[in-house]
Amino acid sequence: MIGELKKRITVQEVVETPDGGGGFTDAWQSISTNPDLYASITPLSSGESLKFHQLENSATHKIIIRYRDDLTTSMRILNGTTVYDINAIADIKGRNEYLEILTTLKE
Repeated sequence: MIGELKKRITVQEVVETPDGGGGFTDAWQSISTNPDLYASITPLSSGESLKFHQLENSATHKIIIRYRDDLTTSMRILNGTTVYDINAIADIKGRNEYLEILTTLKE
């Protein structure tokens, strides 16, 4: 599986930044401490979106990365200028080696 992780990605989370008027605005910030975070990105067929014992109608891509414990569904993944919203995250085989992430392509 490691040879399939060829796409360089960035994981981002939303942070609140002061807007200068006493309020806040949301901005995306990278959380990847390792600049070489690689993944495999595969488009899903309609049948593959029935994962994790729930219906993921909007999932369009499956992304596989090495295991990390800091991902949440409120984050997003960038591959160049392509943006993927995270729908679901699963530890493949429960071994803390790889994560399977169901995503929606942001257009």
